[in-house]
Amino acid sequence: MDAHVSKSQANEEHHNNEQVDKAAKVKVSQVDLDWQHKGEVFLACWAHDASGHQGRDATYPWAHDGGVNLTMDNISQVIHNCETCAAIKHTKRVKPLWYGG
Repeated sequence: MDAHVSKSQANEEHHNNEQVDKAAKVKVSQVDLDWQHKGEVFLACWAHDASGHQGRDATYPWAHDGGVNLTMDNISQVIHNCETCAAIKHTKRVKPLWYGG
């Protein structure tokens, strides 16, 4: 605070500084949550891949038995975005040309 600044101006500056500090804290905590979420999704992706793309109900116990605690939501998100699983599902849906049914 400058000795030559009015009290109301100093109070306003102090208030503005508090607002900036609050905003900065929100941003930092949001970054922390983003990194935590990305880490969980990365682990879910690894577990899904390492367990052989067997789906949510197989990936969850496989990861849990290995000491990795994942949520079903993270596993489901990874499976939904998995290109390997999408290709497998597409292959199962496409009937061969010689299929008579």
